[in-house]
Amino acid sequence: MAGLPELSVNHYRHFLLVAELRSFGQAAERAHRSQPALSLSIREMEQRLGQALFERGSRVALTAYGRECLPLARELVAHHERVAAALGGLARNETGVLRLATVATVATHWLPELVARYRARFPGVRLRLYDDNSEGVERMVLAGEAELAVCSRVSQDPRLHFEPLLRDAFGLVCHAGHPLARRKSLAWAEIAPLPLVGTVAHRQLIGHPAAAFMHDRPVFVSNMMSLLAMLARGEGVTVLARLGVPPDSALAFVPLRAPRIERELGLCWLAGQTLSPAAMQMAELLRAHAHAQSGRAARTTARKMLSPN
Repeated sequence: MAGLPELSVNHYRHFLLVAELRSFGQAAERAHRSQPALSLSIREMEQRLGQALFERGSRVALTAYGRECLPLARELVAHHERVAAALGGLARNETGVLRLATVATVATHWLPELVARYRARFPGVRLRLYDDNSEGVERMVLAGEAELAVCSRVSQDPRLHFEPLLRDAFGLVCHAGHPLARRKSLAWAEIAPLPLVGTVAHRQLIGHPAAAFMHDRPVFVSNMMSLLAMLARGEGVTVLARLGVPPDSALAFVPLRAPRIERELGLCWLAGQTLSPAAMQMAELLRAHAHAQSGRAARTTARKMLSPN
């Protein structure tokens, strides 16, 4: 590759303009340059190539070498324009791919609305959406399968950056016909004798003495769809954060008090990595949505505290 002439894309553009318009004056006007400046650009190109591109004389005509260069120059400028347009589209989030992984909670409650808003604003971005438990979501980010994720921080892996979004309290989740379904709240000790189904989410309860009985349950389900199907049939109960309960389901959520235990949901991506424009825009939507959710939850709690019942 040694010995290649140092030419900018503008040199090639000026060459094409003169060749196509057959006039240095018109070419200079089209390029928004003075004629002496454009003539200098052509001379620089010829000097660096080591060959004349135009015949000398009053009439503007290509040399044989110039004619050979013409299709190559067109190809180079066209390629430059395509690359520049693609890079600009990525920067403006007009194109690209967003790979987003979330826990099932977010996939069920948030994504339908957020994806609709995102696609309305950025229709050219292709979306790749994945859902799993928090451990699986973290693995996808580490493996490069997802650029941005929403999950709880479970591994404490220093390779992952975690930005908190909101806190979500745990409660008993059972069939709506269960005897405890109508209770306003429960103590952890009250649910200890129940046929509790264990899940990956219960690892977030480690370290809380009130929930120590949750570990090593005889029935453990790692798949959220399987767990919810069991609960809907009345086959056991479990403990989940409030957002873990699908909307419009036959399941009831009863807050657990004494103590109130919460999980933290947040944004996750590779530490030290700048998010792509596509991921940055989704992160902003998620932050705004989480802020709105937290505000609604605070207002609901305040109303319940003021309620005479």
